Amino acid sequence: MAVIRFIREAQEDEPESVETLEVNVWGLGGNAEQSFVIGSGANFNARKQFWIEVRYSVQGVPVFETRNVVAHAWDDFCEGQAEGLEAFAQGKSDHFGYGDMLPETGLSLTRKTHTTTFNGEEQTFTRYTLMVDLDFGVVFGHTAPGERIMEMQFPGIELEEGLDFMRQLIAELEAACQGRHPDPAKLPPGTSRWQFPRELNRRAYDHLSKAYQEKYFEENPLLLDAFDTWLSELPPAAHVLDAGCGHGRPVIAHLLDRGFHAAGIDISPAMLSRARAQFPQVEFWEQDTTELTAEAQFDGICSFSSMLYLDTVDFFHSIYRLFRALKPGGSLFLYGWEMHPDWRGQPYHMVMNHWMWEFSRGLDETTQALEEHGYFKVVRSLIPETDADREEKIAAWRIDAQEEHDEWLAMFGPESPIPRTDFSTAEPPDLPYPYVIIANRRRRKYPPRKDHQ
Repeated sequence: MAVIRFIREAQEDEPESVETLEVNVWGLGGNAEQSFVIGSGANFNARKQFWIEVRYSVQGVPVFETRNVVAHAWDDFCEGQAEGLEAFAQGKSDHFGYGDMLPETGLSLTRKTHTTTFNGEEQTFTRYTLMVDLDFGVVFGHTAPGERIMEMQFPGIELEEGLDFMRQLIAELEAACQGRHPDPAKLPPGTSRWQFPRELNRRAYDHLSKAYQEKYFEENPLLLDAFDTWLSELPPAAHVLDAGCGHGRPVIAHLLDRGFHAAGIDISPAMLSRARAQFPQVEFWEQDTTELTAEAQFDGICSFSSMLYLDTVDFFHSIYRLFRALKPGGSLFLYGWEMHPDWRGQPYHMVMNHWMWEFSRGLDETTQALEEHGYFKVVRSLIPETDADREEKIAAWRIDAQEEHDEWLAMFGPESPIPRTDFSTAEPPDLPYPYVIIANRRRRKYPPRKDHQ
């Protein structure tokens, strides 16, 4: 985490005041083969985007926090940044920073020098300013880059303060370039408690609660087989948590039918009301996985869809919380969809006719995240999809791709010089797919958590 503090010393009539700016880099937007869709456009290399958290606090109390994306254009971004900062320090340039393309979010350190005459003598002054520009339009408003920007200026800082902040930021960005992410266990208590996605998704699922249904097992026998196999490996009458339980069907119902001691968490009070009415013997908590406070309580934790759709920040925090909630030797069962393998983008979009904050990640990304900080060991994974399912999916893609292509050609008229592509034999791209991951909790030591208060 890159941190800079602005301290105003105590005066006779007022105590010391401390302002703090924190920027946490949470990893790359994706890989070089994926596009990154954001706002009204897209970049064609998701590796050139970085997820960041920005938090501004006064007296240790957060005033403002958000998540955003910093993008860069140059190919050698992950190398030579320390040298560039040193050139700035030596006065060889007057600007050092990040964010030079869609979106317009950026972090920079600038120098301005001016000369004035006082009592007949010329005096030269140098002023350093730390700038944070946050493009909200592309993340939340789906606008073009630069249309809605919040600018935070911190003028009059000392050069060494600015250099130290940028050195911390460079280290974070270099770690992201190498595929690393912050370890939640090493972050200060309260880090990443951003209420926007939780509240947005809570409202959506409250609205959906009366009619919402899931038919995981009816529609996918392979998924049911995988789940039952996992359950058979747990101790008899094991204590199992359904993380993102909704109204309790079909997962809570299936756990009870199999003789397990079930529990559930969800962010939607309306969903939980349905669950409690149907399963009064089950304990439910209004929490998401980033808020889970249980300690070594469960033999197994399962999550169907919800956890795998968290953004990068919340996903890593959830991994840590689930690790702590499991007993030593406990096991995790995750099911979800890689919804769009060829692209990544901002999580704010329409889902089931509601605005939600939701992300996508594939099997390999999930495996790496679970194992990165030593919390879990993935023991097996599978794609619960038959050959017939895959053929049906490819056939649907061919029809949709052909229709879209023909509509595009029609815009050029009957004399179009562009030849028509026949998608009936074309090689399909990477298409959405379901997957299951089973991971065992490692016996890792960890410091006592300080954020139960």
